[in-house]
Amino acid sequence: MNRREFLALGACAAAAGCVSARPDALGASDDEVAAFWKAVDFLKATKVTDYDRRQEALAVAQKMIYAMCPADERHEQPDNPYNRLVEAGMDIASDELADLHARFPALDWYDRAFDRVLAEVQATTVAPGAAPAVWYVYNMGVIVKTSRTTFSIDLCHRQAVRAVPVLDFALISHNHEDHYTTAFLKAMRRAKKPVITNFCLYWDWYCRDYEKTFTIGDVTVRCTATDHNPHLPKAVNCYETSVDRGAGVDPFVIFHSGDCSRVDQIKCSVPHADLFIGHCAIGFSFPDAYRYTMKAKRMVIAHHQELGHLWSRWRCVGFHEEPAKIMKELRALGADVVMPVWGDRLA
Repeated sequence: MNRREFLALGACAAAAGCVSARPDALGASDDEVAAFWKAVDFLKATKVTDYDRRQEALAVAQKMIYAMCPADERHEQPDNPYNRLVEAGMDIASDELADLHARFPALDWYDRAFDRVLAEVQATTVAPGAAPAVWYVYNMGVIVKTSRTTFSIDLCHRQAVRAVPVLDFALISHNHEDHYTTAFLKAMRRAKKPVITNFCLYWDWYCRDYEKTFTIGDVTVRCTATDHNPHLPKAVNCYETSVDRGAGVDPFVIFHSGDCSRVDQIKCSVPHADLFIGHCAIGFSFPDAYRYTMKAKRMVIAHHQELGHLWSRWRCVGFHEEPAKIMKELRALGADVVMPVWGDRLA
């Protein structure tokens, strides 16, 4: 990353009023909070493909995420402020929200990134025949907009209900709470919009078969059942979404593997998906997938920055840990690989 570019953003956070009250719960100084917002501004100003230039900003952002779990508490189970935020959802009192944002700047970034994605989804028009627009929201969650249809996969965010009016349907890979929220699921059902899952018995949209296909608008959804781990066989739906772009244009194919842990179970209907989105810390080997079963045009490393797992053995995985290792390995194989942050556009 170009250090001069990063430091040049120094005035941005203060000018925008980003530096709030000192987060005493973290023990972070005002300077550290200011540096965090400089990093976030830099990440917002750069693209998902700018991995090398983003290195310093990623390190600063990750430090603030780790600070949500003090070192002397990492073997305990204290209250997780992220869980409180998600539990309250859109009903959280404004003063409590302001307090959480001030004390835990990573949570403020989490919310601002959603605001950004939703605004861009609403403002973006995809021309007939063009590739869909794809945004990374949080964890394994993405929103996809085609020329005719907008849908989500594993959308898990405290504000997810705000996306319901713009969505035509939603896909949820499995019933773990870091892949959906109950409020979002209920809001989609109230709006009478399809939600394909392997755990809600809405028969028209239920899929727990080894393979099943649905067509909604210009999108064909192919589901395959895969293992989360040896103790949860066939617990995860992988979703291959194929966007019909019209005569003479190849479909745009996104393969989302949810929390699938087994490379040998990843099966795509085309030789090269346009996007592959996979879990970076479930035991899934991205290099083996790229070599043998999923040589996608762009490999997306996801399920880092997962705030709900800060204190458990399934802890938040930092940018410099497993994702960085996967980046290096895939680059050595000649892959186009990205590691997004909240709010990034993937395509």
